[in-house]
Amino acid sequence: MMLASQVFSYVNNTLYHLLHQWAKHRHPNKNKWWRLNKYWHEKDCKPWVFTTNDYALINLRRIKIVRHPKLKISKNPFLDKKYFYLRKIKLHTTVAS
Repeated sequence: MMLASQVFSYVNNTLYHLLHQWAKHRHPNKNKWWRLNKYWHEKDCKPWVFTTNDYALINLRRIKIVRHPKLKISKNPFLDKKYFYLRKIKLHTTVAS
């Protein structure tokens, strides 16, 4: 079982390699550093961000991973309404922050 951080890292690395191949295909007569300087820039103090004039690609490693509390299997939504109400409030506060 892969953790979310491992999946984000794998997708990030794969995307970097695919974008690098695309840039190499688009500019076959230019060297690696020229392509890197053309498409990867520093943005908001973050180096090596793939950017265009209007858009920037997000780095998946910077996404905060939120673990949700497991549901207590012994609880019944019809009998334990207070538990589910408090759980719902707790989940909404973690998503909002």
